[in-house]
Amino acid sequence: MTRNPPSICALPAVLAALAVLACSEASAPPSTIAAVAIMPESVEVVVRGTVQLTAAMWDVSGSAVRGRAMSWASSDPAVGSVSSTGLVTAFLRGSTTITVTCEGRRATAVVVVFLPMGV
Repeated sequence: MTRNPPSICALPAVLAALAVLACSEASAPPSTIAAVAIMPESVEVVVRGTVQLTAAMWDVSGSAVRGRAMSWASSDPAVGSVSSTGLVTAFLRGSTTITVTCEGRRATAVVVVFLPMGV
């Protein structure tokens, strides 16, 4: 009885299938953002001062998500502006609402700006 060796022609098809499988697992879509929060939610800062706000994000399973693009905005940039990293700089007495947005989810924080004592 003679045995035929495995077909060498089938090898490229098997390798191609393995490559597709490996690529599909490596490029799985990122988790969808389910919730965003800003810490602290409310803060006071003196005119000409700064305060760092931090955003946190979670997916639908409640796991923290990192490394996503966020946008920051101030409702009243004359009172306080916010940088792309969440650093608020206070300019005038008053209050402003800071909003962070990530993949359609938003969170807000209130920043109250006050004058230094004796002014």
